[in-house]
Amino acid sequence: MDRALCKSLARSVATVLLVWPMSRSHALAEDSLIGLPTHADDPITLRAADGIAAWQTLEGDDLLQVFVGSSERCCEGKVPIAGRYGREGDALTFTPAFPLVAGQAYTARIQAAGPEPDQVTFAIPFTTPAVDAVVTDVFPSGDVLPENLLRFYVHFSVPMAPHAAFDHIQLLDASGSADQAAFMRFKQELWNEDRTRLTVLFDPGRIKREVATNVELGPAIEAGKPYRIAIAGGWPSADGRSTLADFSKSFTASSALRERPDVQRWQVTSPCRDSRDALELVLDRPFDRHRLEGALRVVTGDGHNVAGTVQIGTDERVWRFTPDQAWTGHEVRVVVDSRLEDVAGNNFRDLLDQPLTEERRDEPTTELSVPLRNCGEQR
Repeated sequence: MDRALCKSLARSVATVLLVWPMSRSHALAEDSLIGLPTHADDPITLRAADGIAAWQTLEGDDLLQVFVGSSERCCEGKVPIAGRYGREGDALTFTPAFPLVAGQAYTARIQAAGPEPDQVTFAIPFTTPAVDAVVTDVFPSGDVLPENLLRFYVHFSVPMAPHAAFDHIQLLDASGSADQAAFMRFKQELWNEDRTRLTVLFDPGRIKREVATNVELGPAIEAGKPYRIAIAGGWPSADGRSTLADFSKSFTASSALRERPDVQRWQVTSPCRDSRDALELVLDRPFDRHRLEGALRVVTGDGHNVAGTVQIGTDERVWRFTPDQAWTGHEVRVVVDSRLEDVAGNNFRDLLDQPLTEERRDEPTTELSVPLRNCGEQR
């Protein structure tokens, strides 16, 4: 938000800014000086009131911030949720960048003139029945994964409570011992918008050879050894109505992936012309599940996109495309985004763990020509 506009908003809502003691935090809502949301997309509003002292120098995000959690756990050392500030008449509004989660406690923090800000805790009411919190998927899904694996994606049936992931998630070896330094621990956990998918990132320092952390601790996983990513039960859902049961995924580490992907190694099943048969690719390695969904396009000979549905198959090594309309012409092309990463973080241009002395390589091939068969031909 433009700083000049923020200052203008600050002046417009300046009459809201009274010294509200912490003991009177609920007076904000009772006096209708703050409008709290009742739906996931509602804004939070600070209303102007006559005769209240002003600050002329505060920006919109200095006046009002919103945090996940109740006031007892707010707010120092925490990052406020993202959103935009606006003006509606003589009031300041804050609209979250993503919809608020029903049942999750939030705290609106309002800066007062005194030494302490005022705080109001609120929650969006539930509109749907309770759903049990369970792990629905973990990607990569394969049972054999490279020792330089970069990340896991953990999917949940419902939004989960934040700031609790690494109280519950661990990497265990065959003896059940946990590697406490395997994963990166960010202050802001790596959730998708509705907190149903968590990205669990291995510490790249454990992956890259000859880096201090790798030298000191060794790799987090080693080829030929079995491991488990374990998620301990008791993790509450965001709405507080259920808790996660114990979950684990076992896998064996294979040798590291230290070559760029190569479309020339992909196996192609060509579809029949005048049919809606799927075009199928068997890839040379497992790829990042969520990047793979949108990184490949099918285009006609003259470069027009072909509309259709993508399915990701076994161990993220099978890509299947079913067109909305029957195939026409004699050939199509599969165009691959060169930034597509495999499960070790390598893309078509660069390796995650690349020697500094390595010379620049040729531009990668990121297109495949796929002939359309006559239906009477053998595959």
